[in-house]
Amino acid sequence: MANNNKLITTAASTVLVANGTDDVFVSQGMATAFVVTDGTVGDDTILTFRKNDSLINYRALGDTVVPGANGTIAVDGPGAASSDDIQIIGADGDSVLTLRYLGTKDGGFAYADASVRLAGFTEGYVTDDSFNAGSAATTYFYDNALGLNLGFDTINGFGADDRIVTTRRIYDGNDSASIEFGGNKVLDLSGEGGPKATDGQLNPGGQIDVNGATGDILSLDFLFEENVGGVTYYYYGIDA
Repeated sequence: MANNNKLITTAASTVLVANGTDDVFVSQGMATAFVVTDGTVGDDTILTFRKNDSLINYRALGDTVVPGANGTIAVDGPGAASSDDIQIIGADGDSVLTLRYLGTKDGGFAYADASVRLAGFTEGYVTDDSFNAGSAATTYFYDNALGLNLGFDTINGFGADDRIVTTRRIYDGNDSASIEFGGNKVLDLSGEGGPKATDGQLNPGGQIDVNGATGDILSLDFLFEENVGGVTYYYYGIDA
């Protein structure tokens, strides 16, 4: 199994250093991971935070993060040596940006725009998750446009009524709309800027071991794409 332990893979990284000053940061024109370090960061501001940007904090902030009345997020917890408030302003100028939790890896706790996970999606975090699709039709969501490694996940009981949805297309070497898994027998996810021919070796977005009722699934079909709220979603499954 490839190494999926590195959190930030293809995203740009902007570090909010503990310098005690009130700094202003701007997204880098591609998926950007804003990394908040432990210590007195100051009351910083992040501008043009987009739907494929992420906040990597040094501590957990809860499953859902809603800015306070002043539009800021307290990135330090009770009893911390500092009390830094980060204001995140979206690309549309909205400063009341709700974030969703994506799990922890490599010493960081990952968060991203909550609106990107659509209703009914079961999301794969940056951790190694295990899912059972056998009980009901399920749509598994992998936000690989973030440029983060989403871990090595396992989906058991995957059937014709189940879906895998990504925010970056999965590499299709022969443009056949049928994604053939490689020798590792898992689905290798692309990352920011993907898909790329190297995705099978580098798996920048993570990997998914997909199993049906009778054993390994070794290919998935590209079904369709749709744009919702400025985000393009790519749907994969078994085209019966």
